[in-house]
Amino acid sequence: MPLKIRVSNLSREARIDKKTVKKIAVFVLRKNKIRNALIDITFVSNRRIRTLNKLYMNRNRATDVLSFILEEKSISGKKKLIGDVYISSPEARKNASRFKTSFRKELFLYVIHGTLHLLGFGDKTAKEKSKIRKLEQKFFKQTVRG
Repeated sequence: MPLKIRVSNLSREARIDKKTVKKIAVFVLRKNKIRNALIDITFVSNRRIRTLNKLYMNRNRATDVLSFILEEKSISGKKKLIGDVYISSPEARKNASRFKTSFRKELFLYVIHGTLHLLGFGDKTAKEKSKIRKLEQKFFKQTVRG
């Protein structure tokens, strides 16, 4: 299975540049030597992400990104990754204002962040947060213009 990224927008917050979302996710996967993957990236409302956060993470609040590894195994020496990334468009808009950046940039950073989570990068400790933030910025600069 080659790299396959499916993008859905279930949020009415904004239009999503699906082509760029796919490009970013593929870039992050390739940079981490993943050649076989099926990733669904879904943009959702705060209500939907809050429900998912409560159900799977036991946190009763909206969040920006949730990632779930559905399957990860090695077949004939080839690693296969199947996962889901959920991104809250309203949280992206709120945080873009908070961090004085564009909504578009915030969404794309969440795509990178969610993809990195699928690859095993965490953000629980200060050291993990520092590492994932550096990778987000690096990959953003390498994939997105403007």
